[in-house]
Amino acid sequence: MDITLRPAADTDRDFLYDLHCTTMRAVVEATWGWDDDWQLRDFDRRMGAYEIWIIEEDDQPCGGLMIEATPESFYIHEIQVRPEFQGRGIGTTIVRSVLTRAAQREVVVELSVVPANAGARRLYERLGFEVVAQQPPFIRMRHNAR
Repeated sequence: MDITLRPAADTDRDFLYDLHCTTMRAVVEATWGWDDDWQLRDFDRRMGAYEIWIIEEDDQPCGGLMIEATPESFYIHEIQVRPEFQGRGIGTTIVRSVLTRAAQREVVVELSVVPANAGARRLYERLGFEVVAQQPPFIRMRHNAR
């Protein structure tokens, strides 16, 4: 299994939006409720604001990663893996690659998770992230990758 990241291209937009809807709809519905128009507007905003990466397994797109890089941190806004690729260690591999990149830059890695996404929280805790704040509905987490 060869897991790689490549920068997203404009032609990846439909894949990424479908990925978002597939992987996040239940979590969003459980947290705020799903609104198609709002989700599309917010997705377009995020596409223009962050580093967007396509996760590939053996050259096949299987997920996406949105990161905001600042001089002080990498903020993981989203990491999503298609359901049929989950459970293979892809998320772990990608988060570790972000941690390695952050350590090279001597910055922390931060993210937020909602209680409805308990599996993601378990992954982050297993990889050394710690809860630094509770700002309902968000649980803010940080990893000191330095």
